[in-house]
Amino acid sequence: MMWILFVTIFIVLLTYWSFKKPKNYPPGPISLPIFGNLLSVWIALKTYKLHHVVWKKWSEKYGNIMGLKLGVLDVVVVTGKDLIIEVSNREEFDGRPDGLAFLMRSFEKKLGLVFSDGKIWNKSRKTVVKCLRNFGFGSRSMEYQIIEECNALVDYLVETAGQPIKANHMFNVPIINILWKLVAGKRYDIKDERLEQLCTLVYRSFKTNNMSGGPLSSLPFLRYVIPDTIGYTEAKMIHRELNAFFSEIIAEHKATVDPKNPRDVIDILLIDMMQNKEIFTMEELHVIMLDLLEAGVETVNNTTVFMLIHLLLNPDVQAKLQKEIDAEVGTRKPILDDRSRMVYTEAVILEALRISTVAAMGIPHKAMEDAKLGDYFIPKGTVILLSAYELHNGDHWKEPTVFRPERFITSDNKVRHEDGLLPFGLGKRRCMGEGLARSELFIFLTHVLQRFNIKVPDGDPLPSTEPVDGITLSAKDFNIVFEPRF
Repeated sequence: MMWILFVTIFIVLLTYWSFKKPKNYPPGPISLPIFGNLLSVWIALKTYKLHHVVWKKWSEKYGNIMGLKLGVLDVVVVTGKDLIIEVSNREEFDGRPDGLAFLMRSFEKKLGLVFSDGKIWNKSRKTVVKCLRNFGFGSRSMEYQIIEECNALVDYLVETAGQPIKANHMFNVPIINILWKLVAGKRYDIKDERLEQLCTLVYRSFKTNNMSGGPLSSLPFLRYVIPDTIGYTEAKMIHRELNAFFSEIIAEHKATVDPKNPRDVIDILLIDMMQNKEIFTMEELHVIMLDLLEAGVETVNNTTVFMLIHLLLNPDVQAKLQKEIDAEVGTRKPILDDRSRMVYTEAVILEALRISTVAAMGIPHKAMEDAKLGDYFIPKGTVILLSAYELHNGDHWKEPTVFRPERFITSDNKVRHEDGLLPFGLGKRRCMGEGLARSELFIFLTHVLQRFNIKVPDGDPLPSTEPVDGITLSAKDFNIVFEPRF
C-alpha cells in the first residue's frame, strides 16, 4: 500500500503548490488546485469571446498589475501606458516564455528571433539584421520591392475588377515576397497555390492558441492525454509541413550555392556553416525562416484588412483619402517621399494601427530574475502580458470605438504622434520590421485607393469589426469589390 501513500503525498503537494502564490504577488481571481484560473478564463470567454477583453475586465477589478495562475504558469497582466513603457524598457523583463506552445515551433528549444532571449536572441538578431542589410533591408531599394509587389496586386485587382473577392488574405503573398526575396532570393506569383497553402498553415497556427500560451503551455502534460483537444496534434502537423517547405528551399540553396557570390540571407548563413563558423545550426536556420515568414505576414496583412473594413464602413474617410491622393500624387504611382505631405493618409494608417491592434497583448515577456513592479513582487519565470489593446482602445481616448483619423492631425494640419500609441512595442524587443511595416501599409493603401473605389458586394452584409481571437487578431471573412477609378 506504499504506493497509495506516495500518490497521496504527491497530490497534497501538487494541490498546495498550485494554490500557493508568492508573497506580495499581484492580486487576481481566486485560483483552483492544478488548474489555477484556467476554468475562470474558460467561463469568462463564454461571455466576452476574446482573451484580451477578459484580461481588460478583470484588470478593472484587480488593478493595472494583475496576477494569475494558469496551470503551471505564473502570469501577470500589465495595463496602462506608464507600466507598459516601464516593463518594455527594463532589461529584467526582456525574456520570452518557456511554454510548450512557443517552443513547439522551434524544436522545443529557444531559438530564432521572436521567442528566444539572452545570448541566443542577441546573436540571432545581430546576425540576421546584418545579413538582411547586405541585401537592402532598411534601404531605398526596399521601396522598389514594395512597389513591385503592389503593382502585381493592382494588376490582379484589375483582372478581377467588379467581382467579389475574399479580402482576408489578399495581401499575404505580396507581403511575403517583399521580405522573401532578401531571405530566399525568390518571389511567388500572387496566385501560387503552394504559398497560399502555407499562408493557410500560418493562419491556423495563429488561431490554435493565444499569447498566454493556452493549455499547451499551462497544462503541457495534457498532450499525452487529449492531444487533439488542446491543439497539440494540429500544431505538430502545421510545423511539420512548414519545416518541410523550409527544407526544400534550403536543399535548393545547398545544391547551387556559390561561396564567393551569396544571393540571399540563406546563402550567407549556409556558407558560414560550410566554413565551420558555427554561426547557426540547421534548426536555428529553420526557426529564423519561420520567424521572418510569420511575423510580417500576420500583422501587416491583418492590419491592412482591418483598414479596408473601416474604409468600407466609413465612405467619407475613403473619399477624403482619395481626394488627398489625387491632390498630392495625381495619376503617377505613389512613393514613400509623398508621405511627408499626405497628412490625412498617415492619420488613417495610425488610426488603423490604434483601433485594430492586431497584437492585442503584444508578444509576451518573461521575468529573467526576481523583480519588483509597482508595489508587487514578480518571480523569475513569470510570463508578462502587456495590454496593448486596452492602451489603444481605453476610455482615455475620445470615442475609442469610432474610426476617426482626425485624432492624429494637429490644428495646423500636421501628423500628431501620440506617445500612447505603441503598435510595434518599445525597448530592446521593439519590432525590427517596424520601418518596413509602416512603408508597406502606406504603399499598399495609396496604390489600391488611387486606382479603385472599394465597396461591399450587392446583397452582402457589412463586414464586422469584431475580431477573431488568436495569437494575433484577424478579421472575420468578408468579400469586397474593387471598382476601377480610371
